[in-house]
Amino acid sequence: MAFPTGTFTGTNLASFIPSIWGDRINDFFKRKLVLGNFFTDRSEELADGGKTLYTPVLTEMTANPKTNAAAVTLNSTTESSVPLTVDTWYEVSFAIEDKEAAQVKKSYNLQEAYAKNAAYTIAKQLDDAIAALFSGFSSTVGSSTANVADSDIRSAIATLEAANIDLDECAFFFHPTVFWRQLQAIDRFALAVNAPVQDPVAKRPMASLYGIPVYVTTAVPYVSGTNGRINLLAHKDAIHFATLSLEKQSPNTKIGEYNVRIQSNYIPEYLSTVTTADIVYGVVENRDNAAVKILSTATCA
Repeated sequence: MAFPTGTFTGTNLASFIPSIWGDRINDFFKRKLVLGNFFTDRSEELADGGKTLYTPVLTEMTANPKTNAAAVTLNSTTESSVPLTVDTWYEVSFAIEDKEAAQVKKSYNLQEAYAKNAAYTIAKQLDDAIAALFSGFSSTVGSSTANVADSDIRSAIATLEAANIDLDECAFFFHPTVFWRQLQAIDRFALAVNAPVQDPVAKRPMASLYGIPVYVTTAVPYVSGTNGRINLLAHKDAIHFATLSLEKQSPNTKIGEYNVRIQSNYIPEYLSTVTTADIVYGVVENRDNAAVKILSTATCA
């Protein structure tokens, strides 16, 4: 028999059908902050205070011929220093008042989630400051209007090795688009027959070129005024950075990676909890000849 008409619909039962807020939060995706883990961190040298950290620069002396009964030839080089000024202060803050704190679903742990995001944003500020120094290095290979070529990679390596840079303490830094759409299109780096341990079909390729580690990060900056990217081959001493040890203002203050300080304080007159993450840092190009810019188009030519 035919099913009767007039059955209940969602509209009829709308008053009884709840809308449920789930227990999970879709947090924003975060990039891996790799630059600070590679380049030289001088923070410990400022643990007792200080604003500017000077690094003396020694130049190579000259070997001179020696003859009998003749005085030695003295070397008298004029030395210099590299100043690292740690005076850049950034903060990320937010406040949640008592009424809203009581209304928010407890399973979200919203205060903790926001605090972690604030700490990440502050640490990314340092990562971006290091990446901004890429453009300042003098040595350059490649073109901002072309894909990275194998010859560019070899030229960058040759440049550093000719300057007696220890390649065991070097690494490449490429933007993901450059690594996946340009480098992995070069048969020498991608084909399993040439690199059997990096079978591109079976697994993600190992991040190394000619035995030198590769970091893939969206922190790699654009070439100013173009659509290119400033990828880099660098020794860890090419860039120095430091952060200050900020004081703990209360027992619940936390000090995270790179001396990022996270603290929450209750403000009675506003019936509100204010949370702040902050950092004081400095970055400097320490050795110009210890890095080579590898220019490429930002997309794929």
